Amino acid sequence: MRPVGVTLIAILHWLRGAAYVAVGFALIGITHLSEHMIASVAGDTFFQRLVSGLGKTLGVAFLLFALLYIVMGFGLWAMKNWARILTLVFAVIWLLSALVRLVHFPTPFHLLRAAVDVAILVYLLLPDVKRAFAV
Repeated sequence: MRPVGVTLIAILHWLRGAAYVAVGFALIGITHLSEHMIASVAGDTFFQRLVSGLGKTLGVAFLLFALLYIVMGFGLWAMKNWARILTLVFAVIWLLSALVRLVHFPTPFHLLRAAVDVAILVYLLLPDVKRAFAV
């Protein structure tokens, strides 16, 4: 049986994946629009190609992260240990990022983000939760 906390983390991954999908498609769409606006003003320029390439690359990167989080969510849902380990790795990365931002921009959002990552780390390292993934 899947622990409730694992279910919540899986849902959080799916929500995060959905947010990354939205941002990825928004970046691609805004890039496409910007490319046409630059072309109408300045013609075919290096700046147009730069904006286009950078925006599309970032958009695709966000879509890849979305796919990763969605797959991790399904892995957690199915109680796969590889998903637990990947979640731990990403929680550490996000926690470090949140702590850096918290030092420079101490906002409630960054504090909440760090607290969520700490909670995920602590929860997934609990002996009972680790055993649940071993079954």
